[in-house]
Amino acid sequence: MMKLNPATLLIILLALGGAAALFLAGVKPEPPPVVSKQPPVAVVKQEAQPIDVTNRTVEDLKKQIVLLEGQIEYLQGQNDALKDENAQMIQKLGMLGMKDAPKMTLKDDDVAPDFVGMGLEMMKMRKLHALPLVTTAVSQEEVEKVILAWLKRQQPNEEGKKLARGLAALGWIPEAIDPLPLRAALLARQLGGWYDDESETMYTIEASTASGPAVTSNEPLGIAFGQLLREYGSILFQPQHGPMKTDMRLARDSLIAGDAALTRFLHSLQNPASELKDDLPAEDPDHPINQVPMPAYLRELALFPFNRGFDFAQTLHSAGSFPQLNASYSRPPISTAEVIDPEMYLDQERPAPVEIQLGEVKLKGVLPYLDDCLGKFACVTALRTYNTNEDAALGARGLVADRLLAWVADGGAKRDHAAWQTLFMDKSSADAFYKAMLNSLKQRYETKGESEFTAQGRFVSLLRNRSDAGVVLIEAASEEARAALKLLMK
Repeated sequence: MMKLNPATLLIILLALGGAAALFLAGVKPEPPPVVSKQPPVAVVKQEAQPIDVTNRTVEDLKKQIVLLEGQIEYLQGQNDALKDENAQMIQKLGMLGMKDAPKMTLKDDDVAPDFVGMGLEMMKMRKLHALPLVTTAVSQEEVEKVILAWLKRQQPNEEGKKLARGLAALGWIPEAIDPLPLRAALLARQLGGWYDDESETMYTIEASTASGPAVTSNEPLGIAFGQLLREYGSILFQPQHGPMKTDMRLARDSLIAGDAALTRFLHSLQNPASELKDDLPAEDPDHPINQVPMPAYLRELALFPFNRGFDFAQTLHSAGSFPQLNASYSRPPISTAEVIDPEMYLDQERPAPVEIQLGEVKLKGVLPYLDDCLGKFACVTALRTYNTNEDAALGARGLVADRLLAWVADGGAKRDHAAWQTLFMDKSSADAFYKAMLNSLKQRYETKGESEFTAQGRFVSLLRNRSDAGVVLIEAASEEARAALKLLMK
């Protein structure tokens, strides 16, 4: 038997009520035309006879009305039951696959965080067609372990340690360290959780184990980041032929981090109750992010994807809404220069990356353990340590390409040998960089500003090459190594 919805039954009820009123008033309603398949026959027109309205007819109508009212009430009850069942199904869908999942920790207002509902809202707004994230709460330590495992897969063969060792050779960080555990700790505090692609689970941090309330307040950003990592992570961080350069890695991190930050921001605008916190408070020394003992230079690189990535994603969204952002994962930015200047990325005549070629890179017959490209942001950050922001930006503005090489120093030296070759658009751009870098060396080593000197056990040279469009910085642990590097980079 076909069931009618409440609206249809209500219309029928009103029609029958009107018909009853006409009967009681003694007015005969027009009968509907009769369609017959038989040949037409002559019809004898008769005078219309009044209908004999009896008590039996009125009672039948009243019974039908009562019956329809009962059916409407029943259908309304069924509708309410279906709504409750639908809500339960959504909740079960969000918990699908969770093993021994602990109960969500209640916030200060005794309301459990609705990560399923939040995820559905963000996916709808971000126009992602996927199931809600499977979410479970664990300790902050466990979240950091999951992030660290992901970072090691992205930077295998101790790439993180090698970069830190090369930066220490340049004197930009105090000593060689393993930066990945620190990076994992920073990400856990920035996002309040992490999506693990191996278990296909979003791990959020239990409030009782968090470094502070600011960590769990970042969970909405983590949910947005997790959704995007699940959707585009395999495209954005697909295996490369050899290590991914630092500049390119920062650029790709900026795309997904900026997209997540923009999604979180737009979601907060649609949901005023979801207060948007300051994710990166630089002035509060007690903030959990600032409590991670990471060297200042590495911290600046780690925060770049969220700081400048937001502006980058916002520019792409303004240019073509979410379809533009979606397409960018198949054509990600190749350098931090494109993140800093999104118009460069959107340019139809997007310039190809420039690589600095060297005829030989062996020092005493040994290949460098680090061969990297730092990029524009790493350059301006290095200059900003001992220069004004304006001079640092001017010094890095014309950078076209760079290449950092580092070799192990013999004799138990604390810092290795390093050579950083930079290439600029023209001589004037190289002049600005040379001036800013020379000022940095003067203040760091407390020298008079010579372009070649020995101080604090280091043998340093700042030289011009490549038709005055290039500048090379040599940091060596011995005079012999410096002399060899000067010939190598000539």
